[in-house]
Amino acid sequence: MTNYYSLLAPIYERIGLADFAAEMTPQIIQYAQQHDWTGRSIADLGCGTGAASRWLTNHGYVTTAIDHSEEMLATARRLQPTGGLSLSYEKRDLRELANYHGSFDLVLAFDVINECSSLRELEPVFQGISTILEPGKLFVFDVYTIQGLTKHGAHPERLIFEDPSLMVMTRTDYDYDRQICAINYLAFHRDGELWRRFDCERVLRGYPIQALATLLQRTGFTVNTMMTPDFGPYELGRTQSDRVLFLANKN
Repeated sequence: MTNYYSLLAPIYERIGLADFAAEMTPQIIQYAQQHDWTGRSIADLGCGTGAASRWLTNHGYVTTAIDHSEEMLATARRLQPTGGLSLSYEKRDLRELANYHGSFDLVLAFDVINECSSLRELEPVFQGISTILEPGKLFVFDVYTIQGLTKHGAHPERLIFEDPSLMVMTRTDYDYDRQICAINYLAFHRDGELWRRFDCERVLRGYPIQALATLLQRTGFTVNTMMTPDFGPYELGRTQSDRVLFLANKN
């Protein structure tokens, strides 16, 4: 089976996988500014093909785009080469951010947290983010809720993209015992008169929202706000939402 990132990097934005980050980034910046955030230096963690980073750079922010996939970073560089000192790309494991030399006024992490396989693996990620954030500054991330991942499993086979040269389908399995959603991508790409088939798998782990809030507090953050993607309030045990946005300040 082909590596998830090496297969999807060239078509990631074409099939809509960067849409959430691209749509949320300007809204998050506007929301943060309306709630007294100021700053210029931003880290885009798990930047993928750079949809969020491009917007940030084009709007005057000094942006560091970080991802562990060289294929994703190569596509990001192709879509927007580094411009002076305003945009830089770095290949780095997010579990090793504590060794990073530099600091930021804002850290964004879209479509990232569910890829950590356990709270034990997620803890050094949060600790590293606390290390690279300036005191009082903001960490923003989203997660699929367990409810949201369960809904993925309720639609086991879907056609997510089709045009004359590319067709992409997904097959989804949800493990209720381990709260893990496995999404298999099956792509057919036209190459002249032939159609070539590729497949890869992405695994997402569901977390109780309260467990994430507790982990943030343990790693040096104060949870400022939890919201739905339409910026409505998220209340534990009451709000039904497929995704939750966390906004947390470094202590």
